[in-house]
Amino acid sequence: MSAEMVSNERQNRIALGALCMCVAMFGGTSIDISVKALAPHYTTAQIVFLRSVIALPFVLALVWRQVGVPALGTAGFAWQLWRGLLTAGANFGFFYGLIYVELVTALMLAYIGPVLIVLLARPLLGEHISLGRLSGVLIGFAGVLYVIRPTGFDVHPGILAILGSALCWALLSISNRQLAGHVSTPVLLFYTYPVSLLLAAALTVGDWQTPQGWHWALFGVTALGSIVAHGFAALAYKYAAAGVVAPFEYTALIWISLAGYLFWNEVPEAAVWIGGTAVILGGYIALRSRS
Repeated sequence: MSAEMVSNERQNRIALGALCMCVAMFGGTSIDISVKALAPHYTTAQIVFLRSVIALPFVLALVWRQVGVPALGTAGFAWQLWRGLLTAGANFGFFYGLIYVELVTALMLAYIGPVLIVLLARPLLGEHISLGRLSGVLIGFAGVLYVIRPTGFDVHPGILAILGSALCWALLSISNRQLAGHVSTPVLLFYTYPVSLLLAAALTVGDWQTPQGWHWALFGVTALGSIVAHGFAALAYKYAAAGVVAPFEYTALIWISLAGYLFWNEVPEAAVWIGGTAVILGGYIALRSRS
């Protein structure tokens, strides 16, 4: 195979990884919007519980169809327990934070995740983080800050919970890359649910509200969104290095802006488009930068 063919194959894998991350962020945004609507009516534990209960049959069907149920026994218990705890931390932290923090502000805080991924990729993965990639992440983060234009935050437990959630997501993303090639994507996806399900089940005892009407549809969206978010994120880190695909987590800002327009007739200000351009530019720089 010629050097040019190898280079083209590498670029194709990088592009596929970036696309998978964009799809994952679309799924994640659908969760955020649904949870924000459900949070005034249900506890964080119940939201996590019902999302997991609805999603697990579909995930098991995916495992059975693609790799077979016996593959679940070859995943490595310690690794999957660690990933399950990280998923629980990400879920509970962000969902709890959404009760007290506005959605856009919560997303801005969560955007520290890609920066953490880039910073952690070197010590945990041994990946070389070039100046170009780091610059791309910082430009994207600057774009988010320009959109939000924060004036300061009170140190509310909800804010700390979201920051903790971002750290858990960053470590979970790193683990996807560490296990890529060793554990199949459906198996990785499956093990993001059991720990959260058990913890949520324990916390809902004696504090249960029966869902009403269209709330069931929103719970369904959170389940489907979680499958898309975790599944495609795992694929993204399978195809490309963490430092390359992490900036594409910023594309969630696009989906949030679109959802605001479609569902609440909100027209983004000019700052959204200016900052969004910086986000896209940052992702492009990270995509094109050499290792």
